Formats: sequence, C-alpha cells, structure tokens
Amino acid sequence: MGARSLSNDAATYLPNAEDRRQLIDIKEALSQITQETADTAFDDMSNDKDFPVATLKVPGSPARPLTPELADALLQVADQLARGRAVFVAPYDTVLTTQDAADFLGVSRPTLVKMLENGAIPFKRIGRHRRVLLADLQQYMSNRHRENMNMFDDLAADMDPRATLDNPLVS
Repeated sequence: MGARSLSNDAATYLPNAEDRRQLIDIKEALSQITQETADTAFDDMSNDKDFPVATLKVPGSPARPLTPELADALLQVADQLARGRAVFVAPYDTVLTTQDAADFLGVSRPTLVKMLENGAIPFKRIGRHRRVLLADLQQYMSNRHRENMNMFDDLAADMDPRATLDNPLVS
C-alpha cells in the first residue's frame, strides 16, 4: 500500500479496494479512542493501577502505547485512505528537489524556479542545484491561502448585494 517518493524518509500511501473496508473499521475504532480520551480526565485515569492504555500492535514488533495525538493522526490518515485518497507522509524537515517541490505545489518546474528566484519561497543552493524544505512549501501554501481568503473577504465587503438585479437573496 506504500510507495517511496521524494526521500527515503517519505512515503505515499495509496489505498486499494480491499484495504478500504478495513480502514473504515480502523477509522471507527480510532474515533472511539480519541472521543473517549477527550471525554474523560486523562490524568485521573492514568493514576489508576489498572489504567488501560490503547496500544498499536504490528506483527513482528512490540506493542506501543497509542497517545491521543497519535490516535488523531492515524484517524485522519485512515479517514483519507478510506475515502480512496492518497496520503503522503514525510518528516517536516524533508529537503526536496525543484521537481518534487513543483509536483507538491501542482505547478511546473520552471514556474517554481521563478517563484524561488523572486523570493516567494526560500531555498538553498547545493552546487548548481536548488533545494527546498517541505516546511517552507507548507508555509508558502498557508500564506497564499490566507492571502486568498483576505482577498475574497475584501471583495465580499465591497460588494453590495442590492446592486445586482438577479440576486435571489434580495427581494
């Protein structure tokens, strides 16, 4: 279900039809874990001698405790895979080539290079090659989203709904 991409530490997981049914069950089980831990005082429960700890058991390795944060992350991954969507997992400090960064943003490599050279996204040169941090790409995407939302808010504030004759909201 996983395919390597970008670096040795990253993987893209693509669900197949057989896995989707199991993922839906996992998603439901994980949602109960996160809801139960949110509904109860974790500190009070952990003081109990027989405190039950949810664990993650993978064949061939010891059981590991499943923290609420990890359960939430797994819930989000299971949810997306159950919907048939690919999930990309990579460390936050992953260094990308310009082609990988362009693919991540959904733009062409020449467009990305122009963005890098204009200073829109920080990068480092290694020899004659440019390298981009995944964290910087995510920051750029977040900033662009915020700018777009502000632009839409400004447009909406300038618009007078009564100025349009075909507006169904105005009677």
